[in-house]
Amino acid sequence: MQDTDVLVREMVQKRHRRRRTLLVSLVAVVVVAGAALVGAGLVRANNTAPDEAPSRIPAGATEDKAGLLASIGEVRIDLYLDYLCPECRNTEKALADALETLKTSGEVSVVYHPVTFLDGRSSPEGYSTRAASAAACAAQQGRFEQYSTVLFDRQPAERGPGLTEAQLIAAGRDAGITGDAFEKCVRAETYAPWVRYVSDVAASREVALTPTAMVNGERIEVTGSDAAASLTRAVTEARG
Repeated sequence: MQDTDVLVREMVQKRHRRRRTLLVSLVAVVVVAGAALVGAGLVRANNTAPDEAPSRIPAGATEDKAGLLASIGEVRIDLYLDYLCPECRNTEKALADALETLKTSGEVSVVYHPVTFLDGRSSPEGYSTRAASAAACAAQQGRFEQYSTVLFDRQPAERGPGLTEAQLIAAGRDAGITGDAFEKCVRAETYAPWVRYVSDVAASREVALTPTAMVNGERIEVTGSDAAASLTRAVTEARG
């Protein structure tokens, strides 16, 4: 059972970007066995489709340009993560070994979707976008997963400024990225338009919370105590 703080942290903030209007609402408060549970944030989108993808797309993007492909296999796993989301950090750690085993076996296509739902929970706003854009810069250098691990290890507290530009660049060095291209990319926030596009596509697919995990399009629970077992079981069932 997630506590109130974790659930509130996961709540998607109100987003107004380009042609899409998203409304975040707190849907319920329920008392079960004496513990208060806060309903998860719910994104409601209008019927306007996301704008077309921007011209700058990082290496490894999927055909629809709305995610990053980390492996190829029979069963598709989609992971929606926000770098300011505490539960995403927990999920990244909980699933790491299982994902590595599945990828190594060639069983799965793993697609990461770095979203920016929690931009409003940093001060100043926008850390989720800055971090996700930097992660896309890492993808351009072939080090997305390594960089994501470093970002989650150094995840800042909500309501603060987030990691600085210098810290995001230093994280790249610790993820094994060399050369000046990554630093220039981070400073320019080259992929900020792309991560906003990824977020809008996610919302259009009714992804409202992070973390969200899907196996062949079916959502699975990855925030409980048996996240890795839940993922492995879902992949086995999907294979038939």
